[in-house]
Amino acid sequence: MGRLYESHHEEDKSETNKNIPMLFLLGEFSGESNHAWLNPKNHTSNSKLIKFPELEDQTECLASGFGWLLILSRNTSSLFFFNPFTRQRINLPYHHSVITAAAFSASPTSPDCIVFTYRMPSVFGVRIDTLLVGQETWTRHVFTRDPSLFGGSIQAIYNKGCFYCVDPYGKIATFDAKLRTWNIVRGNGFERAHSYFFEFNGEIFAVKKKSDSSFAEKLERLKVEGGTYGWEEVDLGCLGDDVTLFLGPYGSYAVPGLSNVVGMEKKKVFVADYRPQSKCLMYNKSNGFGMVADAGFFSWCYAPIWIQSS
Repeated sequence: MGRLYESHHEEDKSETNKNIPMLFLLGEFSGESNHAWLNPKNHTSNSKLIKFPELEDQTECLASGFGWLLILSRNTSSLFFFNPFTRQRINLPYHHSVITAAAFSASPTSPDCIVFTYRMPSVFGVRIDTLLVGQETWTRHVFTRDPSLFGGSIQAIYNKGCFYCVDPYGKIATFDAKLRTWNIVRGNGFERAHSYFFEFNGEIFAVKKKSDSSFAEKLERLKVEGGTYGWEEVDLGCLGDDVTLFLGPYGSYAVPGLSNVVGMEKKKVFVADYRPQSKCLMYNKSNGFGMVADAGFFSWCYAPIWIQSS
């Protein structure tokens, strides 16, 4: 089978263009093997459907990063990594737990890749499972604390040896992968609204959406003062003069150096999100206006996932 770039224009093979995350449209129905790509440069989907027999089982994406997708098979409850650029698949040991949120620390081809899964708290406490890729069994960590102290994580993200989780009320919890400790801290300044989280230059940021739409409203940075975590609103310029954001429910990216790429001029924020008419909304926040990408017939049964070639 060929690689992804055989189905794209020749210009997309350059190193500069490979830095631009693509929007992978994952068909989630059982037996669905047709998927597609949406290019943020020209706001159109790839002219040909791409078949991935590796994804024929009813699948769900849990996280995206480092050029890989962490996939859950709903039919078999198995977990695996999949690289849609190379079609490489890495199976993981069977995982015996419901997963509320997940993240991983590095490319699964790295000897240091740790997979983190989090389960919604119950009367039995918080359940976290971790796996160093290459090992045969998961390690379970159970923390018997009052479940009201931390709700269901809306997203997990890795940064500097810790997995960070944020619940819908702004509470923050960290899991230290080395010490295997779970710590719930106070989080100030967080409004109850769905957000997109990403790491950039060693810091964690959140982009808040407007409550009545998918449009980004403000950028905030996680700060620590005296043991208290809080969110402070910052300008997009704090990321640098030439940084473009690609935001989505399965993973987000901050990518520098794209303003000189043809088709990416003056584009600063792209969002791929769920909408009543389509999951595949993608817009550019520039001078206060938005653009909806042409995603063809890819609608609510396709999950929009940003992925950057590694």
